[in-house]
Amino acid sequence: MIIGLGTDICPPSRWRHLVDRFGPEKAAGRILHPDELAYLLGGNRDRLPERLAGRWALREAFGKALGTGLDGWSWKELRFVNGRLWAVGELTGLLAARDIRTLHGSVSHDGDLALAVVILER
Repeated sequence: MIIGLGTDICPPSRWRHLVDRFGPEKAAGRILHPDELAYLLGGNRDRLPERLAGRWALREAFGKALGTGLDGWSWKELRFVNGRLWAVGELTGLLAARDIRTLHGSVSHDGDLALAVVILER
């Protein structure tokens, strides 16, 4: 049973600016789990801003599906690698308390937009 649906868009240009200003590790390290950050940094660095925009949109979409926005959970505890979305740490307890058993996430890019969709299921 679907209990939450969220979508969000984010322009990669915003992340391009942050990466140029602070460097990729510092800019992305504020929102990503270290393993997810390592995964992205190991890929094509030219695509890093669009991939970060997708990860940010995914977190925004997750917060909308959860009904809390970006508050009450750690952004670093939501992971998305190779099209798979899952929670780690204290976020798993929050999801269990709400009887959320399955997370679905998808990210797409087109031009200067990244789009994410998240579905939460019991």
